Amino acid sequence: MGASELKIALQREGEEQVRAFWQAAEEKVAKRRQELKEEQEQLRLEAERQLQAEVSRRGNSLLADSRMQAMASRLHAEALLDERLQGLAAQLLTELAEKNREALWQALCAELPSTEWCKITVSLASQALAVRDFPASEIEIDDAIVGGLVATSSSGVKVDNSLPCRLRRAWPDLLPKLVSELRRLVDEDETA
Repeated sequence: MGASELKIALQREGEEQVRAFWQAAEEKVAKRRQELKEEQEQLRLEAERQLQAEVSRRGNSLLADSRMQAMASRLHAEALLDERLQGLAAQLLTELAEKNREALWQALCAELPSTEWCKITVSLASQALAVRDFPASEIEIDDAIVGGLVATSSSGVKVDNSLPCRLRRAWPDLLPKLVSELRRLVDEDETA
């Protein structure tokens, strides 16, 4: 083998080695690209899971806040409704007392225990009835008592048989019935 053949053989062998090295390098680069692509996909999936979790957490938080605000608004509205209904009921008490004061007076006095009452508190409109039926008692005027009376015995026993007191005692049972009836009327109105 001559020098030129040796040179050609070495050159071919060198080229093959360069091609082999180049092919190995390209395979390494392709493999690394695939690894990077898979890592990128994993990172994208993890970021998506984290985003979904954060969206869910924030959504739940906003939903809870909205429910709390709705509950607070409802409680506020119910308190306003309660106050308004009590105001209307108080007006009706006045009308009721004025409509048939004598019959109402007799019924409420009949409920009092038999004892000697030293002081009777009534409205100005019921003063004459109190003087008539409790002549030995001190009569005190209180315009907050639209009907009925507050009787105090000499031993300190006090019986509040006034319409405002009776309304206060009945209100916890009366309010749910009134609200239920209002809801029924509103529902009927909406369907009409």
